[in-house]
Amino acid sequence: MKLKFGLALAALALATSPATARDPFAGGYSGNDSVCARNISCELVIDPVAGGKAYTVEFSAEQQGRSPDGLITRKNPCTVTTRLTKDGKQIKGTFPGGQTVEISLSGGGAVVVSKNSANPCGLPFSISGRYEAFGD
Repeated sequence: MKLKFGLALAALALATSPATARDPFAGGYSGNDSVCARNISCELVIDPVAGGKAYTVEFSAEQQGRSPDGLITRKNPCTVTTRLTKDGKQIKGTFPGGQTVEISLSGGGAVVVSKNSANPCGLPFSISGRYEAFGD
């Protein structure tokens, strides 16, 4: 009897463990060096809604440069938020302006973004590529 009770408790703990319940897309991601453009860093924040069938995705770009006095400057030329829906092992949808976007899992805490346009927020660079998780 004690063995059955112990096994039941172990099964319950495993079923309600945050690690097993974690959505594989949820989190924040930073684009690799080859994503976006020179001196522009790209990030994604993916939050599940509707029980993991839809996601709110925020894409942002930060441009780094130097001021005339040599100080490093940063500005955010672009932030876009959209809702994507789960489609098999991907999440898909469009950014404002009708630009399609697909995000798929890449393993090792990374996602790959595929987008048919090279102008997020009307700026001339691509956001397609691999993004690594920056927080858990």
